[in-house]
Amino acid sequence: MSIRILVYGKEGDGSAFAAMAQIRSLVNEMRADCSVQIITDPGQLKMNGIEDTPSVMVDGSMVSIGYVPSRTEMQRYIQQRMEILKGPQGDF
Repeated sequence: MSIRILVYGKEGDGSAFAAMAQIRSLVNEMRADCSVQIITDPGQLKMNGIEDTPSVMVDGSMVSIGYVPSRTEMQRYIQQRMEILKGPQGDF
């Protein structure tokens, strides 16, 4: 199952595009099964209650609002999500 990452930004918002590029680079390095998409449509931003950009959502959970998350932050969010999707493991 693929992790869905959405980057919300206003049209021409350089920091949103920088966040998207950084996240895509990280996803490639991690070889994570993720889709990364940028949303700049004002209607979509309003519908999702986004006022401060860039904002980043991972599988429906907002992880940053109004700033570009660091690579370390994003790596942690992606790893946590991958663990959840993997499910519990162990011998029972």
